[in-house]
Amino acid sequence: MVNETPGTGGSEPADAGNGTPERHASWMELFFDLVAVAGIGQLTHLLHRGPSLGDLGLYVVLYLAFWMVWACITLYGNIARDQARVALMLAAMLGLGLMAAAVPGIPERHATTFAAVYVLVRLGAEHLWGRGKFVVDWPTVQLTVGVYPWIVSLWVGEPGKFWLWVLGLALDLYVMFAISGDKMLAEARKNLRARLRRIERSPRFDPDRVPVIEAVHADPAHLGERLGLYVIIVLGEGVIAIIAALGGVRWNTGVLGLAFASFVILAGLWALTLLYGFIPQLMTDTVAAADEPWQRIMLTHCGVTGGIAALAAGLGLALDHPHGHLATGVGWALCGGAATYFIVVGVSGVCSAAGWRWALAWPVPCSILALVLGAFASHLGALPVVCGVAVLVLWPLLWESGLLSRARGRGVDAVPR
Repeated sequence: MVNETPGTGGSEPADAGNGTPERHASWMELFFDLVAVAGIGQLTHLLHRGPSLGDLGLYVVLYLAFWMVWACITLYGNIARDQARVALMLAAMLGLGLMAAAVPGIPERHATTFAAVYVLVRLGAEHLWGRGKFVVDWPTVQLTVGVYPWIVSLWVGEPGKFWLWVLGLALDLYVMFAISGDKMLAEARKNLRARLRRIERSPRFDPDRVPVIEAVHADPAHLGERLGLYVIIVLGEGVIAIIAALGGVRWNTGVLGLAFASFVILAGLWALTLLYGFIPQLMTDTVAAADEPWQRIMLTHCGVTGGIAALAAGLGLALDHPHGHLATGVGWALCGGAATYFIVVGVSGVCSAAGWRWALAWPVPCSILALVLGAFASHLGALPVVCGVAVLVLWPLLWESGLLSRARGRGVDAVPR
């Protein structure tokens, strides 16, 4: 007989009404997030040379690599709860720190080191769970087929090395949607039953040593908090970039206006993402993994934070050169990051309860206008472009706040997304 024990892995949401203590990020998890801060800050080095289209592409690839490592370790801490192995999390933290330190030397040097550490951390994260445990909500953390192109890249020179990185990340994204955790679990149990039928008549068969296949799930409320904290980290890097750039230029009305508009953008993105976005719903009992696929939640988070990170880096570069026309790459970092944010939010909203009417209200027009602004950014100064992006951020913020006010007027606490 197969002993199949589906484990919750901390999947039960905290409920203050039944006496269950509310769970928050641990000190270890917050300590780990500090390295993510450093990594995102280091990525801006890739954009200081212009940037060119290749620099922007490399920025996207490295950001995806950082996010993938962060997501794997974050999910482990979420599911393992108090049983999380601190030594292994510290080792992953060290690996993420080495990846961050290698960024300024890419592509001229340290690219192989970056890839080697990425491979070690991803393969290590695969084995954090132990035998017989399957992460049903996000099987990407255990299916490391996307790591193999990175391994091959250790012996390949540039630019082939970087294309192998792209292939590896593309495979990870494919696995994220093509592989169902439930089907993977069912197949594993089927294979185990078939194996036991073959050996149960053997005199060496010991029923007490039958392997246990356990399904583990994420804690939605805690993971929602962790995803939200990561957004705060990315926004915080933008604030740091603005302050650092502002301290290195001569102040005048235009520069101060540019800094104020930059702050408005970051504050608006904070409100739009953490007050009216999908993350607040994850932090309540209203959204469960069964209702909202974790694959889409994680991919939305990756796209949203990646867009914010690129936009924030562009703001810092714009403040570094506040006078004259913007470089083409800086304009695309700014406007492309904003467009990415709006596109990802729009697609996620259409796939959920929001629908096309909501998407046509601001995600679609804001995406189009951001791309148009990016196309003309090199013919404009930093102040008009940044103010244009600020308007694009304030537009949906005013729309959502008005929508929520009308909903509360009808006695509804939130607007479904």
